[in-house]
Amino acid sequence: MEVSTAQSTQHMDDIVLALDFGGTKLAAAVVDLGKGKIVSPVIRQQTPVSEGASGTLKAMIECGKKAVDSFDEPQSVSAVGISFGGPVSSDRKSVLRSIHVSNWDDVLLVDEISEAFKLPAAMDNDGNVAALGEWWFGGYRHLSDLAYVQTSTGVGGGFIIGSQPYRGSGLAGELGHYIIDVNGSQCMCGRRGCLESICSGWAITRDGRDALLKGNNDCPALKQLSRNNPEAVNAAMVFEACRALDPACVTIVHRALNSLALMISNLVALIDPQVVVIGGGLTRSRDIFENYFMPIAQDLMHPFFKGRCKIEITTLDGDALLLGAALLTREKDGG
Repeated sequence: MEVSTAQSTQHMDDIVLALDFGGTKLAAAVVDLGKGKIVSPVIRQQTPVSEGASGTLKAMIECGKKAVDSFDEPQSVSAVGISFGGPVSSDRKSVLRSIHVSNWDDVLLVDEISEAFKLPAAMDNDGNVAALGEWWFGGYRHLSDLAYVQTSTGVGGGFIIGSQPYRGSGLAGELGHYIIDVNGSQCMCGRRGCLESICSGWAITRDGRDALLKGNNDCPALKQLSRNNPEAVNAAMVFEACRALDPACVTIVHRALNSLALMISNLVALIDPQVVVIGGGLTRSRDIFENYFMPIAQDLMHPFFKGRCKIEITTLDGDALLLGAALLTREKDGG
């Protein structure tokens, strides 16, 4: 696969619509690949999880149309790139499954989006898309090997190896299902001890709610932030309560980041990337990642790889998925 995005020449296909199907949020924007930036307002909304795949698809199409209509030259939009928060088929035409939203199995999403917008469309799972966006737009194009780890509602990842996206037989990068503890918490995939069952938005939210429900004095800050309502707790609150040194929340966050560091240390030993980039909603707590996670990750890394592989936090501020989705439309071989 080659991506052709000459920065100095305006191409007819530079302007594309990018869609991001997340387990918690949907996002859509128009991207100018020639300029390498988003050029419309980013239209976001909560994923209507209770409405399943059909409701989510309808909501995303509405978001996409709003993004196109908000752009100065809507008629110049030439294609649609799709990031999907879950595994997709090896030909990247259909969804295999969504752990967070029901009834996505075998949906021909590329055809649905192409028909809705009357434009050609291309799709990949969010880990691969974010890896591509980070590599091309995040300042890593001079490197041939990059691993990306997405820490958001779920945990995923993607690889650039030899300056090419690496997809395996279609499911490479399911880093959230690396088993950390065979006797650990139940994961949404049905197994126990997956990284995602410990270090993800939904897992940290679950653990924060459980701590509040215990009714002890281990989480006074979380109690205040949530107004003592377990249903109001989210991962961002747990991180904020960790900053306030709530004993329960410190334990939850440190356990999550220790598990993430362990997975990354093994990932580095397996594929020997030049850089591991970590992104996703959890990294918005950048101070905790820098002050706690980074030393742990460096300590766990095998001596062979210390100083050889960098571990960095994304600087794209959540745009990697939309930018990477846009790039999918420029893959020369479509695969």
